[in-house]
Amino acid sequence: MKRVWGILFFTLFLTGFSFTQETANQKPEQALTQFERDYVLLKGGQFEFEENFTYTYYSANQIFLESFAILDPVFLTLGKFGIQTAKRNIFINTFMLRYGIRDNFQAEVSLPIVYRYDMVGVPTGTGQSTGDKHMERFGFGDVALGVSFQPVKETVSRPAVILNLGVKTKTGKSPFDIDPNNDVPTGTGYYSVRAGINLIKGVDPVVVFGGLGYIYNIKEKVNKTVKSDLNGDGDTEDEGETGFLKYVYPGDTINLSLGMAYAISYTFSLSTQFIQNYTLSTYIDNGTGKKRVQNSTLNSALFKFGAGMAVSPSVPVSFAVYIGLTEDAPDYMVELRIPIKF
Repeated sequence: MKRVWGILFFTLFLTGFSFTQETANQKPEQALTQFERDYVLLKGGQFEFEENFTYTYYSANQIFLESFAILDPVFLTLGKFGIQTAKRNIFINTFMLRYGIRDNFQAEVSLPIVYRYDMVGVPTGTGQSTGDKHMERFGFGDVALGVSFQPVKETVSRPAVILNLGVKTKTGKSPFDIDPNNDVPTGTGYYSVRAGINLIKGVDPVVVFGGLGYIYNIKEKVNKTVKSDLNGDGDTEDEGETGFLKYVYPGDTINLSLGMAYAISYTFSLSTQFIQNYTLSTYIDNGTGKKRVQNSTLNSALFKFGAGMAVSPSVPVSFAVYIGLTEDAPDYMVELRIPIKF
């Protein structure tokens, strides 16, 4: 179903795109400035404050594996082995502050505030549902720090190259510090380091951009006794079985993005983007060595459609909708970004 919606959405966009080409006579860089802030660096000495609001909705059957369940590409939650249906609503309001150290080098810090509301139904052995359980939490998410550097300027024959490096902390409520039967996390519970390269090329009146990145998720020391099949013997009938979980090794993530931005006028632009995130297998250590968690790889693909308008020369506002294309992706996401330069 997600795939059908994604194809339909993309077809509708291409239909509207053909009617707007004749009105575009602006520089392509103006289109990108209104959308993809990751590809446009600030001038030296310049600040930018951005408020970024996202709403994400998931609705899928989630399979609990060994000592934890992968509820989505971000959160790991401790729990029993079993199957449950989960409908998750995640609201994140992120405050970002960027500073241009030089014209081709900038730094940023982001602070997310998260409200998460889950409705979970756990079936019994006879297939009967025990009813929906409502869980929610409001609090800080994981603070992130990053830098971006542009070593290569765009020319007629080559694209601009931008390198980025960042660190995600674990300031949010960790999934390893809650009761997963009655609570939800607001953070991942582990540190991450990301590195990536982005390319951008103007083909008047369109800007084409793409990126490749790698996120290294650092192992987390848990040191907790949990109810699960930690021994990997497949015996899930004994709900009282317990095991000691020493370390969790979250799978690293490889991400790829391709997109374009199109300037319709001096103040209005459209953009589309394909985003692919592939998460490698997760491992655990119960004191006897590392073991791979079966079926823990994730393939999350999204199609993004965005529109932006310049409220003033220093305040562009953009709105975007993301459609999930794979089972591991969210059903949909909505995003509103308001960056202000000063």
